[in-house]
Amino acid sequence: MGQRLLIVDDEQDMLDFLERVFRREYEVSRAQSVEEAERALGDGKGYDVVITDRRMPRRSGLELLEIVSRTCPKAVRVLLTGYAESLVNEKVAQWALVDAWVSKPIDSAALKAAIEEAKARRTA
Repeated sequence: MGQRLLIVDDEQDMLDFLERVFRREYEVSRAQSVEEAERALGDGKGYDVVITDRRMPRRSGLELLEIVSRTCPKAVRVLLTGYAESLVNEKVAQWALVDAWVSKPIDSAALKAAIEEAKARRTA
């Protein structure tokens, strides 16, 4: 495998779903909060991709992506957003913290494509 993926979401069902989607392609780690993700990021191994929900209790996914940009600057950063946030999405997609955003409900093929496109932009 080699590539490492960190999935961060406060919903257990979403963590389970995303792990099933990516477990054949990545070494998957999971966290249910920004604080738990910070501990995972501190393991020194680094991550190639970080997927996080935007809205979580206490701290947001955007806060996490700011941390990721410092601790794993080469990681592709993906933000998951709810459909009600469509206006915000247009602005978020331009922010340097976010390489890709995907709206919920999640289409696994679209999510994989967004990650691959983000990786391609990083290497171009």
